[in-house]
Amino acid sequence: MDIATTMAAVNYFNMVNTWNMLAMQDTELFTVTENGKEDEMMSGSILDTYIGKDCAVSLFNDMGGIKGKLMDVDAQWVKIETPKKGTQFINRNMIRSVNFENK
Repeated sequence: MDIATTMAAVNYFNMVNTWNMLAMQDTELFTVTENGKEDEMMSGSILDTYIGKDCAVSLFNDMGGIKGKLMDVDAQWVKIETPKKGTQFINRNMIRSVNFENK
């Protein structure tokens, strides 16, 4: 196999993977039941149970961390209310770990 054929195969593979990832992102989290109501197939994330609690967030690109109260989470962002810097939105892809105090 020559280099042009190999590169074409790699590009096709990457394109198919991109289409698959986009299709997975468009997946609905709700299904319609027999009576016409929406029913959640998947509720948010495990972080939903910790909303309102104090936490320390460690990031991949930061030596320090962010300490504050977990206010909200969605598929892409985490909202932390900090005493010094106010409200901060953190991209979930940048989070290394989230620690909660045991009280």
